[in-house]
Amino acid sequence: MALEGLTALIGSVGDAYDRAAAETVMGLFKNGAIRNGSPFQTGSHTTLADVEETTFDWVT
Repeated sequence: MALEGLTALIGSVGDAYDRAAAETVMGLFKNGAIRNGSPFQTGSHTTLADVEETTFDWVT
């Protein structure tokens, strides 16, 4: 960023604001798609393919 003369919009490198958006999406994913009883699941996650299918369904 410095080479292009750009500055960060908020916070500094490594503070909580840098990760807030990613943590929010991951929290929504875990609570909405991966938890037991999720409408995106058709059964338990026993293989990688199960997790991939649930992830694909949640994203779409």
